[in-house]
Amino acid sequence: MTSTFLVIGASTGLGRATAETLARDHRVVVVGRNAGAAIQADLRDLGDVARAAAEVRALGPLAGIACNAGVQDAGKPAFTAAGIETTFAVNHLAHLALIAHLAPPKSTRIGFVGSGTLDPDNRGARRFGFRGGRFTDVATLAAGTGDPAASDAQNARDRYATSKLCNLLTVRALAKRGVAAFAFDPGLMPGTGLARDHGAITRAAWNSLLRVVALAMPGASSAWRSGRAFAWALEAAEPGGYYDFHRRAIVMPAVAQRDDWAEALYLNSLALAGIARDPFGHEIAASAR
Repeated sequence: MTSTFLVIGASTGLGRATAETLARDHRVVVVGRNAGAAIQADLRDLGDVARAAAEVRALGPLAGIACNAGVQDAGKPAFTAAGIETTFAVNHLAHLALIAHLAPPKSTRIGFVGSGTLDPDNRGARRFGFRGGRFTDVATLAAGTGDPAASDAQNARDRYATSKLCNLLTVRALAKRGVAAFAFDPGLMPGTGLARDHGAITRAAWNSLLRVVALAMPGASSAWRSGRAFAWALEAAEPGGYYDFHRRAIVMPAVAQRDDWAEALYLNSLALAGIARDPFGHEIAASAR
């Protein structure tokens, strides 16, 4: 039986591979920033996210949602028109806001993209200068406040790793509410569009040299391999689970198992997005707004 899946961010890389794999047997709706998307939306604009959600709702029930869109800057923080730091806004907040506006049945599988960069104990990520996700509070993350003792480049890596930690914490909060949310680690995927905002030298290495070096790295994959695994997870994942591109269930890093962080992030992110009611729970307390 054909089901409908929503893929957020599918113009290139992991999202495109996931969408094309699902499309072999299912109907796939793509939300993205370019004109080629079935539903075009600027994820930096929460109003546009709400509009896109209304268009998606009109298409009928969803079997799964792939929260795949992502950005990674390389220097000083950039901000949306509403003053929210872009990495946090796109990688975390837009996905949660879209889901909240859709309010799908709890049985709908919702996949969030994780990363080894969020784990401070991941040796591979440390080789590339990542030191793990650094959760503080929603207001601080939205403001782009970084480590004053660190370089712009280090703070940019911290913002990316933290946005991925936010994805795993969101899975934890949703699973606690009985939602079939899960996380997926696609591994290191050189050649994808993630480095598009970096300098010319970094982009060249990402698109050529690292694609060769990655063949010998145990934590590396390709967009097509990981996309097929993500599509599999959207049909088979267990609620609250974390999966890698080998289609194996893996343990969430300790930093992502903080229920207090998960709950604070979830409620305050909804409030920041202007959503007054938890779609899977109750009205959000005034203190969380």
